Amino acid sequence: MILPRLNGMSRRSLWIGLGVLCGFILVPAARAATVIDEGAKRWGIHPPASTYGYRFDELFSLITILLGTSFVIMMILLLLPVLRHTAGSGHKAHYDHGTSLHDKRFTAITSVVVFIILDAWILIISVTDLREAFYNVPRGEESAYRVEVLAQQWSWNFRATGADDTFGTGDDIITINKLTVPQNRPVVFNLASKDVIHSLFLPEMRLKRDVNPGAVNEVWFEPTTAGTYDILCAELCGFAHYQMGAKLHVLSSDTFDAWEKEASLIAQAAYDDSDTEAFWAWDWKE
Repeated sequence: MILPRLNGMSRRSLWIGLGVLCGFILVPAARAATVIDEGAKRWGIHPPASTYGYRFDELFSLITILLGTSFVIMMILLLLPVLRHTAGSGHKAHYDHGTSLHDKRFTAITSVVVFIILDAWILIISVTDLREAFYNVPRGEESAYRVEVLAQQWSWNFRATGADDTFGTGDDIITINKLTVPQNRPVVFNLASKDVIHSLFLPEMRLKRDVNPGAVNEVWFEPTTAGTYDILCAELCGFAHYQMGAKLHVLSSDTFDAWEKEASLIAQAAYDDSDTEAFWAWDWKE
C-alpha cells in the first residue's frame, strides 16, 4: 500500500503515530480487562461450598430468567403501540378506558399466567427447598458438630464442646472471630445475641440467619469443600457493623480430629473457673 504524504508527514511518521495511538488504546484496555477479571474473582458469586447451596443458586437463576423474560415481553408490548401510533404513519389512535370484554379477558389471562409462572412456581420451589434442606436440621445425630454462637457488638464468639460433649465445661473450645469445622459433616448452630439483632451470614455456604437477643435460633449447613471462608454480619448492628467479620476454616476429617484434640487440651489447661466472662454457655436447644 502506498501512503501519500499528509501535511508533510512521512509514511514512517504516520506508522509511528498509529503505533503510539494503538498503545494508548490497547494497554489501558488490557489493564481494564485484568481489573475486571480480578474484580469478578473477588466480588463475583463464588460457587457454593455446602450440600444445599446449589438450591439457592438454582432458584436465584430461575428468578432472574423469569423476571428478565417478563421484562423483555413488557417492553415489547409497550414499544409496539409507540411504533404503531407514530405521528405521520397515517393511523389514527383510538383511546378507551379498558372496560371492553376483550381488555378484561386479556387482563385476567395475563394475571393468571403471571401468578402461576412467577409467583406460584417460585413459591413452591422455595417452600420445598426450605423444608427439604434449610429447615431440615439434623437432630439426635452423634455425627453433627454442634456450636453455640454468641453475637455481640462487634464480634462473633464460638463455643464447641470438648471430649465430654457438654457445653459449659472446662474443655469447651472457645474462639473469637474464628471457627473451625469438619468437612463433609453437618454443623449445627445455636445462635444468641448479647445486645442487639445481628445476622450470621456465610456467603459460600449460602447460609443466613438472624441472631436475636432473648432467643436461641437454630441453623445448620454441611461444608463440602475444605478451605477458609468469610463469616459476616448481615444486619446493621451499630457504627462498627462493618468490622464484625470472622473466618470459617473447614478442615478435612483427619486434620480436624487432630486439631480438635489439641484445642480441647489447650482449653482445659487454660480453664479458669474465676473467669465469669467464659460462662456464657447455655443448655443446648433443639
